[in-house]
Amino acid sequence: MKKALYIISGILLIAGLLLGAGCSRGDEEVAEEEEKEEAAEDPRMELRKVDPVLVIINNHAAARPQSGLQQASIVYEFLVEGGITRFMAVFDTALEENFTIGPVRSLRPYFAVQALEHGGVVGFAGYSDRTAELIRGLKLKQVQYGSYFWRDSSRRAPHNLYTSLEKMYQARGESQVRTIIVEPPQLPPGYEEGREVEITYHRDNKVKYIYDEEREVYLRFVNGQPHTDRESGQQYYCRRVIVRENRHTPVPGTSLLDIDLEGSGRATLYEGGRKYALRWEKTGGTTRYLYQDGKPVDLEYGNSWIQVVKE
Repeated sequence: MKKALYIISGILLIAGLLLGAGCSRGDEEVAEEEEKEEAAEDPRMELRKVDPVLVIINNHAAARPQSGLQQASIVYEFLVEGGITRFMAVFDTALEENFTIGPVRSLRPYFAVQALEHGGVVGFAGYSDRTAELIRGLKLKQVQYGSYFWRDSSRRAPHNLYTSLEKMYQARGESQVRTIIVEPPQLPPGYEEGREVEITYHRDNKVKYIYDEEREVYLRFVNGQPHTDRESGQQYYCRRVIVRENRHTPVPGTSLLDIDLEGSGRATLYEGGRKYALRWEKTGGTTRYLYQDGKPVDLEYGNSWIQVVKE
Protein backbone atom coordinates (compact mmCIF):
# COMPACT_ATOMS: atom_id res chain seq x y z
CA MET A 1 0.00 0.00 0.00
CA LYS A 2 2.77 2.38 0.97
CA LYS A 3 4.64 1.43 -2.19
CA ALA A 4 1.55 2.27 -4.27
CA LEU A 5 1.21 5.64 -2.53
CA TYR A 6 4.87 6.42 -3.23
CA ILE A 7 4.39 5.59 -6.90
CA ILE A 8 1.22 7.74 -7.16
CA SER A 9 2.94 10.64 -5.34
CA GLY A 10 5.91 10.36 -7.67
CA ILE A 11 3.69 10.47 -10.73
CA LEU A 12 1.84 13.51 -9.40
CA LEU A 13 5.14 15.25 -8.60
CA ILE A 14 6.53 14.65 -12.07
CA ALA A 15 3.27 15.78 -13.67
CA GLY A 16 3.34 18.92 -11.55
CA LEU A 17 6.91 19.67 -12.57
CA LEU A 18 6.11 19.12 -16.24
CA LEU A 19 3.02 21.30 -15.97
CA GLY A 20 5.02 24.00 -14.20
CA ALA A 21 7.74 23.80 -16.84
CA GLY A 22 5.11 24.08 -19.55
CA CYS A 23 3.63 27.15 -17.90
CA SER A 24 7.11 28.66 -17.55
CA ARG A 25 7.90 28.16 -21.22
CA GLY A 26 4.52 29.59 -22.13
CA ASP A 27 5.14 32.66 -19.98
CA GLU A 28 8.55 33.15 -21.55
CA GLU A 29 7.09 32.92 -25.05
CA VAL A 30 4.36 35.42 -24.16
CA ALA A 31 6.96 37.78 -22.66
CA GLU A 32 9.12 37.51 -25.80
CA GLU A 33 6.12 38.25 -28.03
CA GLU A 34 5.22 41.25 -25.89
CA GLU A 35 8.80 42.55 -26.12
CA LYS A 36 8.71 42.17 -29.91
CA GLU A 37 5.41 44.03 -30.11
CA GLU A 38 6.74 46.83 -27.90
CA ALA A 39 9.89 47.07 -30.01
CA ALA A 40 7.79 47.24 -33.18
CA GLU A 41 5.67 50.03 -31.70
CA ASP A 42 8.65 51.96 -30.33
CA PRO A 43 9.16 54.89 -32.74
CA ARG A 44 12.68 55.58 -31.50
CA MET A 45 15.62 54.79 -33.74
CA GLU A 46 19.19 53.95 -32.75
CA LEU A 47 21.80 55.42 -35.08
CA ARG A 48 25.53 54.70 -35.12
CA LYS A 49 27.09 57.87 -36.48
CA VAL A 50 30.60 58.58 -37.79
CA ASP A 51 32.34 61.57 -39.35
CA PRO A 52 30.62 62.22 -42.70
CA VAL A 53 31.87 61.73 -46.23
CA LEU A 54 30.21 63.26 -49.27
CA VAL A 55 30.10 62.10 -52.87
CA ILE A 56 29.14 64.08 -56.00
CA ILE A 57 26.80 61.89 -58.05
CA ASN A 58 25.87 62.24 -61.70
CA ASN A 59 22.22 62.86 -62.66
CA HIS A 60 22.47 62.98 -66.43
CA ALA A 61 19.78 60.78 -68.00
CA ALA A 62 22.53 58.37 -69.08
CA ALA A 63 23.68 58.07 -65.46
CA ARG A 64 20.39 56.68 -64.20
CA PRO A 65 19.75 54.50 -62.35
CA GLN A 66 22.26 55.60 -59.72
CA SER A 67 23.68 53.58 -56.84
CA GLY A 68 23.75 54.29 -53.12
CA LEU A 69 21.52 57.35 -52.79
CA GLN A 70 19.03 55.59 -50.53
CA GLN A 71 21.68 55.00 -47.85
CA ALA A 72 22.59 58.69 -47.61
CA SER A 73 21.27 60.65 -44.63
CA ILE A 74 20.98 63.79 -46.78
CA VAL A 75 20.92 64.21 -50.56
CA TYR A 76 21.27 67.69 -52.08
CA GLU A 77 20.17 68.30 -55.68
CA PHE A 78 21.72 71.28 -57.47
CA LEU A 79 21.47 72.58 -61.01
CA VAL A 80 24.72 72.44 -62.98
CA GLU A 81 24.00 73.46 -66.59
CA GLY A 82 21.45 73.00 -69.35
CA GLY A 83 18.75 72.03 -66.88
CA ILE A 84 20.80 69.03 -65.73
CA THR A 85 21.18 68.52 -62.00
CA ARG A 86 23.75 66.76 -59.86
CA PHE A 87 23.54 65.23 -56.39
CA MET A 88 25.74 65.57 -53.35
CA ALA A 89 25.08 62.71 -50.94
CA VAL A 90 26.06 62.75 -47.26
CA PHE A 91 27.00 59.42 -45.67
CA ASP A 92 27.50 59.42 -41.89
CA THR A 93 26.45 56.04 -40.51
CA ALA A 94 28.82 53.34 -39.27
CA LEU A 95 29.71 50.76 -41.91
CA GLU A 96 27.52 47.69 -41.39
CA GLU A 97 27.35 46.62 -45.01
CA ASN A 98 29.40 47.94 -47.89
CA PHE A 99 27.62 49.28 -50.99
CA THR A 100 28.38 50.94 -54.33
CA ILE A 101 28.01 54.71 -54.83
CA GLY A 102 27.82 56.51 -58.15
CA PRO A 103 28.26 57.34 -60.92
CA VAL A 104 30.69 59.91 -59.51
CA ARG A 105 30.99 63.29 -61.26
CA SER A 106 32.96 66.52 -61.05
CA LEU A 107 32.89 69.20 -58.34
CA ARG A 108 31.38 72.68 -58.63
CA PRO A 109 32.20 75.60 -56.28
CA TYR A 110 28.82 75.55 -54.52
CA PHE A 111 29.15 71.82 -53.85
CA ALA A 112 32.43 72.56 -52.08
CA VAL A 113 30.84 75.32 -49.99
CA GLN A 114 27.94 73.06 -48.99
CA ALA A 115 30.34 70.19 -48.23
CA LEU A 116 32.10 72.29 -45.59
CA GLU A 117 28.94 72.10 -43.46
CA HIS A 118 29.44 68.33 -43.24
CA GLY A 119 33.15 68.16 -42.52
CA GLY A 120 34.48 68.77 -46.03
CA VAL A 121 35.57 65.21 -46.97
CA VAL A 122 34.23 64.94 -50.51
CA GLY A 123 34.71 62.41 -53.32
CA PHE A 124 34.42 63.60 -56.92
CA ALA A 125 35.87 63.25 -60.42
CA GLY A 126 37.95 66.35 -61.06
CA TYR A 127 37.01 69.99 -61.61
CA SER A 128 37.61 72.90 -63.95
CA ASP A 129 40.35 75.51 -63.59
CA ARG A 130 37.64 77.98 -62.63
CA THR A 131 36.41 75.76 -59.80
CA ALA A 132 39.98 75.12 -58.65
CA GLU A 133 40.52 78.87 -58.33
CA LEU A 134 37.22 79.53 -56.54
CA ILE A 135 37.68 76.78 -53.94
CA ARG A 136 41.32 77.58 -53.28
CA GLY A 137 41.83 77.93 -49.54
CA LEU A 138 38.70 76.01 -48.53
CA LYS A 139 39.39 73.33 -45.95
CA LEU A 140 38.34 70.40 -48.08
CA LYS A 141 39.71 66.87 -48.07
CA GLN A 142 39.49 66.07 -51.76
CA VAL A 143 39.14 62.42 -52.76
CA GLN A 144 39.69 61.99 -56.50
CA TYR A 145 40.35 59.06 -58.79
CA GLY A 146 43.08 56.66 -57.63
CA SER A 147 42.40 53.46 -55.75
CA TYR A 148 39.17 54.81 -54.27
CA PHE A 149 37.34 54.62 -57.62
CA TRP A 150 36.79 52.23 -60.50
CA ARG A 151 35.22 52.25 -63.97
CA ASP A 152 32.26 50.05 -64.83
CA SER A 153 32.84 48.77 -68.38
CA SER A 154 29.12 48.10 -68.86
CA ARG A 155 28.51 51.86 -69.00
CA ARG A 156 29.96 54.58 -71.19
CA ALA A 157 32.20 57.30 -69.77
CA PRO A 158 31.76 59.74 -68.13
CA HIS A 159 28.77 57.98 -66.57
CA ASN A 160 30.66 54.95 -65.27
CA LEU A 161 32.92 56.03 -62.41
CA TYR A 162 32.07 54.46 -59.04
CA THR A 163 33.23 54.29 -55.45
CA SER A 164 31.92 52.52 -52.35
CA LEU A 165 31.18 53.45 -48.77
CA GLU A 166 34.12 51.37 -47.57
CA LYS A 167 36.54 53.10 -49.93
CA MET A 168 35.26 56.54 -49.00
CA TYR A 169 35.62 55.76 -45.29
CA GLN A 170 39.17 54.56 -45.96
CA ALA A 171 39.88 57.86 -47.71
CA ARG A 172 38.38 59.82 -44.81
CA GLY A 173 40.48 58.04 -42.18
CA GLU A 174 39.61 56.94 -38.67
CA SER A 175 36.40 58.11 -37.02
CA GLN A 176 34.90 57.40 -33.64
CA VAL A 177 31.50 55.69 -33.69
CA ARG A 178 28.84 57.56 -31.74
CA THR A 179 25.48 55.97 -30.87
CA ILE A 180 22.50 58.30 -30.66
CA ILE A 181 18.79 57.67 -30.08
CA VAL A 182 16.38 59.74 -32.16
CA GLU A 183 12.59 59.98 -32.13
CA PRO A 184 10.14 61.10 -34.81
CA PRO A 185 9.92 64.89 -34.60
CA GLN A 186 6.77 66.47 -33.23
CA LEU A 187 5.48 68.38 -36.22
CA PRO A 188 3.94 71.74 -35.27
CA PRO A 189 0.53 73.17 -36.24
CA GLY A 190 0.19 75.71 -39.01
CA TYR A 191 0.55 73.52 -42.06
CA GLU A 192 -1.14 72.81 -45.39
CA GLU A 193 -1.67 69.44 -46.99
CA GLY A 194 1.59 68.35 -48.57
CA ARG A 195 1.20 64.94 -50.14
CA GLU A 196 2.79 65.81 -53.47
CA VAL A 197 5.85 67.85 -54.41
CA GLU A 198 6.62 68.92 -57.98
CA ILE A 199 9.84 70.62 -59.07
CA THR A 200 10.71 71.48 -62.67
CA TYR A 201 14.41 72.04 -63.25
CA HIS A 202 13.93 71.70 -67.02
CA ARG A 203 11.31 70.31 -69.37
CA ASP A 204 13.43 67.14 -69.48
CA ASN A 205 14.13 67.10 -65.75
CA LYS A 206 10.97 67.09 -63.69
CA VAL A 207 11.05 65.80 -60.12
CA LYS A 208 8.02 64.62 -58.20
CA TYR A 209 7.46 63.14 -54.75
CA ILE A 210 4.26 61.38 -53.66
CA TYR A 211 3.56 60.68 -50.00
CA ASP A 212 3.08 57.04 -49.00
CA GLU A 213 0.92 57.29 -45.89
CA GLU A 214 1.42 53.69 -44.81
CA ARG A 215 5.23 53.92 -44.84
CA GLU A 216 5.29 57.63 -43.90
CA VAL A 217 7.76 58.43 -46.67
CA TYR A 218 7.85 60.35 -49.94
CA LEU A 219 8.42 58.25 -53.08
CA ARG A 220 10.61 59.92 -55.70
CA PHE A 221 9.85 60.14 -59.43
CA VAL A 222 11.80 61.64 -62.35
CA ASN A 223 9.93 62.59 -65.53
CA GLY A 224 6.91 60.62 -64.38
CA GLN A 225 8.85 57.40 -63.74
CA PRO A 226 9.92 55.91 -60.39
CA HIS A 227 13.51 56.92 -59.60
CA THR A 228 15.13 53.61 -58.73
CA ASP A 229 18.45 52.32 -57.41
CA ARG A 230 20.65 50.35 -59.81
CA GLU A 231 21.73 47.77 -57.22
CA SER A 232 18.45 47.03 -55.44
CA GLY A 233 15.94 48.07 -58.10
CA GLN A 234 13.94 49.78 -55.34
CA GLN A 235 12.38 53.21 -55.72
CA TYR A 236 14.10 55.99 -53.79
CA TYR A 237 12.19 57.45 -50.88
CA CYS A 238 12.76 59.87 -48.03
CA ARG A 239 11.29 60.95 -44.72
CA ARG A 240 11.19 64.62 -45.73
CA VAL A 241 11.73 66.92 -48.69
CA ILE A 242 13.01 70.47 -48.31
CA VAL A 243 12.74 72.81 -51.31
CA ARG A 244 15.28 75.57 -50.71
CA GLU A 245 15.42 78.80 -52.73
CA ASN A 246 18.87 80.23 -53.50
CA ARG A 247 20.07 82.94 -55.86
CA HIS A 248 21.31 81.47 -59.17
CA THR A 249 23.50 83.65 -61.39
CA PRO A 250 24.62 82.67 -64.92
CA VAL A 251 28.39 82.77 -65.49
CA PRO A 252 28.96 85.10 -68.47
CA GLY A 253 30.12 83.38 -71.64
CA THR A 254 29.36 79.88 -70.34
CA SER A 255 26.44 77.59 -69.59
CA LEU A 256 27.53 77.43 -65.95
CA LEU A 257 25.85 78.81 -62.84
CA ASP A 258 26.94 80.39 -59.61
CA ILE A 259 24.68 79.52 -56.67
CA ASP A 260 24.85 81.76 -53.61
CA LEU A 261 24.53 79.69 -50.45
CA GLU A 262 25.13 82.52 -47.98
CA GLY A 263 22.62 84.61 -46.03
CA SER A 264 19.00 83.51 -45.76
CA GLY A 265 15.94 82.83 -47.83
CA ARG A 266 12.70 80.91 -48.25
CA ALA A 267 12.20 77.18 -48.11
CA THR A 268 9.34 74.69 -47.94
CA LEU A 269 9.21 71.50 -45.90
CA TYR A 270 7.19 68.42 -46.83
CA GLU A 271 6.98 65.87 -44.03
CA GLY A 272 4.29 63.51 -42.79
CA GLY A 273 1.97 64.56 -45.61
CA ARG A 274 2.21 68.15 -44.37
CA LYS A 275 3.59 71.28 -46.01
CA TYR A 276 5.29 74.02 -44.00
CA ALA A 277 6.66 77.42 -45.01
CA LEU A 278 10.24 77.71 -43.72
CA ARG A 279 13.09 80.15 -43.65
CA TRP A 280 16.67 78.99 -44.10
CA GLU A 281 19.53 80.84 -42.47
CA LYS A 282 23.24 80.27 -42.74
CA THR A 283 25.08 81.48 -39.66
CA GLY A 284 28.43 80.35 -38.32
CA GLY A 285 28.98 78.24 -41.44
CA THR A 286 25.87 76.11 -40.88
CA THR A 287 22.50 76.23 -42.66
CA ARG A 288 19.44 75.81 -40.47
CA TYR A 289 15.82 75.42 -41.54
CA LEU A 290 13.37 77.27 -39.31
CA TYR A 291 9.62 77.07 -38.84
CA GLN A 292 7.63 80.29 -38.68
CA ASP A 293 8.01 80.39 -34.89
CA GLY A 294 11.82 80.21 -35.22
CA LYS A 295 12.21 76.59 -34.08
CA PRO A 296 14.63 74.51 -36.16
CA VAL A 297 13.53 71.56 -38.28
CA ASP A 298 14.80 68.26 -36.88
CA LEU A 299 16.71 66.38 -39.60
CA GLU A 300 18.03 63.54 -37.43
CA TYR A 301 15.13 61.10 -37.80
CA GLY A 302 15.01 59.54 -41.27
CA ASN A 303 16.63 60.77 -44.46
CA SER A 304 16.17 64.12 -46.20
CA TRP A 305 16.34 65.25 -49.84
CA ILE A 306 17.10 68.95 -50.18
CA GLN A 307 16.09 70.38 -53.54
CA VAL A 308 17.95 73.62 -54.28
CA VAL A 309 15.95 75.77 -56.72
CA LYS A 310 16.09 79.30 -58.11
CA GLU A 311 14.59 81.93 -55.83
